[in-house]
Amino acid sequence: MLRIYGAQTEQLIDRAAELAILGRLAKKHIGPRLLGTFANGRFEEFLHARALKLEDLRQPDTSQQIARRMRELHDGIELLSRERDAGPFVWQNWDKCVERAEKVMNYVDQQTSSGRRASKIGLGKTSKPSGYVCGTSWSVFRETIEQYRKNLDKEYGGAEKLNDQMVFSHNDVSSLNELLAPR
Repeated sequence: MLRIYGAQTEQLIDRAAELAILGRLAKKHIGPRLLGTFANGRFEEFLHARALKLEDLRQPDTSQQIARRMRELHDGIELLSRERDAGPFVWQNWDKCVERAEKVMNYVDQQTSSGRRASKIGLGKTSKPSGYVCGTSWSVFRETIEQYRKNLDKEYGGAEKLNDQMVFSHNDVSSLNELLAPR
């Protein structure tokens, strides 16, 4: 299968890291084999399957299969020392994006509080009754996330001890990334 990356997606996705992870997954038979890469895409093994639908996730057999495969993923792929030392990937992403997100979200919050909904300022439809993209103002959302981070570190005895308990994670699990093979 040929995959072409979207325009400017490299600003959000570290393609070298992504390709290294895909290679590690393929070696454990989790996901397609990587067959080749080029500047803005890759060739990978075609899997005769379809993306899961929400109805599929409600099926007990399917949920059990997903759970088993997730266990294989978390137990079967060792973290590299540099990954463990860097800490949880979610915090790496947060730290990388939070300042820019704050500027954007403060603007959106201003528009929301002045009566303009997110959908009217080009951000699509929000399902939040408050109209806020994060369900509350950015300042409250950011403080909640920062407090959660502090609580996690405290619960695990500090960032180093938290890092010691980390397992490999794909970090992009959605029904669209889960495939169901035909029977």
